[in-house]
Amino acid sequence: MKFGDLISYFRPGYTHWAVYTGKNKKGQDTVVEFTGESGSDSKAGATVQEGLLKPDGKVNNQLDWKLQPKSEKEMKETIEKILRDGAGKYGVLDNNCEHLATRIRYGIPQSLQADGVLNTQANFNNEMADTFGASSFPSTNMKN
Repeated sequence: MKFGDLISYFRPGYTHWAVYTGKNKKGQDTVVEFTGESGSDSKAGATVQEGLLKPDGKVNNQLDWKLQPKSEKEMKETIEKILRDGAGKYGVLDNNCEHLATRIRYGIPQSLQADGVLNTQANFNNEMADTFGASSFPSTNMKN
């Protein structure tokens, strides 16, 4: 693993994302990620924190084929800024752990999972419009 690698954790129904940040003083692998409330699976009130790499994490630099990763220096500066100033309020469709990880690695917050949900909703609306003879339904784009 190299500094800045995207780490994915497969969970039932979604994939959690983190960014590899190297080894701590004890020699343990560390990551930066959105984490939920202590002792909870909830992401309500999630914050960005440094933590330990979980055993089921896998390197998954999924967008390297189309986006240029930032330099290690730029990634470190972004991480420092986010840890100092925060990453904004967690939002499953507009500011999730995948957005955070890609923002750090590529400088562009992007979530293929969220895009898939939003595209599915748009496709569903188009199918409904076709079925009921409407020219279109109102947009359901949930991004602000």
